Amino acid sequence: MSGTLALLIAVLAVLMLASGWCGYSKRFLGFLGVLVIGLALNGAWMVWGLGAKPFETPVIAAQMAAVGYAICAFGTGWLIGRLVRQFRATRIEKGRQS
Repeated sequence: MSGTLALLIAVLAVLMLASGWCGYSKRFLGFLGVLVIGLALNGAWMVWGLGAKPFETPVIAAQMAAVGYAICAFGTGWLIGRLVRQFRATRIEKGRQS
């Protein structure tokens, strides 16, 4: 695996973790910020790194895929956060036994 590919995978993982964290903590504006940054980085890589034109079909498809990944990560984080909050709300605490 080349260093460039490893870097791209690492950046994608960080963006997906950030999207998931925004979903977990219900930060919708933070998610929009992460999404915009991710799309900008993805677009910059394709335009300057690969020499693609910004409105070519593969570039648009890659951007749509990035949006789909981010929405899925956000939704997964939101669902996990909801389950954790519900679990904590219904937890039985140890009390004094009489």
